[in-house]
Amino acid sequence: MRAGWGVALMLVLGACRGSSPGAPEDAGVPPSSELAATPPPSPGAAASLGCEALLPADPRELALPGFTLTEDRACDSCGPRCSFRSAAEPGTTVSLAYNCKPRDPSVDVRDLLAPTLNAGGVEVPALGRGAARRAPIPGMLQVVAWDDDTPCVLVVTWLGKGSERAVDVMRTALQATTATSVAEAHALSANTPSGSLPDDGGTPPASSEDAGISPLPGAPPSPP
Repeated sequence: MRAGWGVALMLVLGACRGSSPGAPEDAGVPPSSELAATPPPSPGAAASLGCEALLPADPRELALPGFTLTEDRACDSCGPRCSFRSAAEPGTTVSLAYNCKPRDPSVDVRDLLAPTLNAGGVEVPALGRGAARRAPIPGMLQVVAWDDDTPCVLVVTWLGKGSERAVDVMRTALQATTATSVAEAHALSANTPSGSLPDDGGTPPASSEDAGISPLPGAPPSPP
């Protein structure tokens, strides 16, 4: 596996392992957040998160005009990986992966970013609770950020021309990731109208499964 994919995978899986099954309901959520009192979801909660709801059409078109969206997952219980391609930019592929599993609120954000920073990445200021960027290979830029409204960690990977735009895509994705958007993603997946959600339906679950990250379509193949 190439180093770039290894760092991203270590980051997501490492963040997932940081949560213990017996953690309190508000694990990974800032004390002042409205998420704190949300009860745990069902085991398959992460599988109900979808790209269309987490990054709706309007902000998606603003960040990636002319790009089409496809969605996949590294495993049945993983969070979504949203992939974007454009006919006008055939050599460009963009990936956005979500991991919304809760984590201990005492975890230092630099611990979460450590795999990227230790691999030569640098911190990105004023982006979520914390963010870092790294260029694993020429023409590729990966940006990882911890959202400041939810427990979600996002990873954007841009392969191709204009890779600096990965930071703008991350900023747009973080702005779209809110307690309400995460809850609506669950509701839409279940074909439940948002108006029929229970009283706490505007808050995301306290636990989601891992967001899987797999190589981008068109990325250099990884050795076995």
